[in-house]
Amino acid sequence: MTTVSVVIPTYGKRPVLARTLESLRVQTYPADHTEIVVVDDHSTDDTQDYLRELTLPQRLVAVRHDENRGRAAARNTGIRSATGELIVFVDDDMLCEPDLIEQHVLFHRSHPRSIVIGDAVQAPELGHSTALTYLDEMGVHKHSPGSLVPARYFVTNNSSVERQAMLDVGLFDESFRNYGFEDTEIAFRLEDDAGLSTWYCGEARALHVHRQSFDDILDKRIENAPPLRHLLSRHPNRAGEMMVDVLLPPAATDSGELRTRKLLVALATNRLFYRAVRAIARAIWLRGFSLRVMTYLIACQYRAGLARTTDPQ
Repeated sequence: MTTVSVVIPTYGKRPVLARTLESLRVQTYPADHTEIVVVDDHSTDDTQDYLRELTLPQRLVAVRHDENRGRAAARNTGIRSATGELIVFVDDDMLCEPDLIEQHVLFHRSHPRSIVIGDAVQAPELGHSTALTYLDEMGVHKHSPGSLVPARYFVTNNSSVERQAMLDVGLFDESFRNYGFEDTEIAFRLEDDAGLSTWYCGEARALHVHRQSFDDILDKRIENAPPLRHLLSRHPNRAGEMMVDVLLPPAATDSGELRTRKLLVALATNRLFYRAVRAIARAIWLRGFSLRVMTYLIACQYRAGLARTTDPQ
């Protein structure tokens, strides 16, 4: 039987981490073949006290960083501390269905040498809005469960990879310190260097309990711009696939077609028009608006962020 290590990085979110761990307590997969590895990335709340007192049916491995090192480093610490053949990545704000681990294992049995992405949607307790609906319809949700999907959709809130494959490609790139894209970067290496394919397992389900306002969702894209630029410096051939080539500033190496597309995008995403659309969307976001509006606003934010940053690494 496959041994499993569930790796959870955490930072200053003890109350929601406790909910995540309670959802893992009742997993259908045998506890004696499962360990839960929690990496505390130097939290300043009572996370350590909570973990010291916690008991679970599964083996609990709690590791603490002496300083805050970021999500990539925290996951690497978890992988190095793990002993399972299969790594299941879960974020510290996920409520896992009781058979989540079992479904990941079953999918890997029928799809060896794979990256497996589970189904993660916003928790009903967060309410309903077009912005949250957008989050639930992006990435793997554009595809049917059981489908082969692009590696760029890999996210680490509910996913799994064989531990040895992660070690073979050198683990996460710890130079990603800002939020985002460290998972995309390793997915590209897992595909290019290790030959793994990426699949969507709709049966491995979890709910994401992370409160985000309309403005939070948009403003985070500015925060995401430096790691996106860093990702593209590592994998420049992926810009077109990710559909962000037109959001980058003009470059001497651009083809004539790309220069034209960038000019059209620049005209469509000018800040005056963006601000007007954002103000209207914010005013009606609880009543709903087209998902295309949300896509447009996010593209504007990425373009603005990319224009003001170079690869910081």
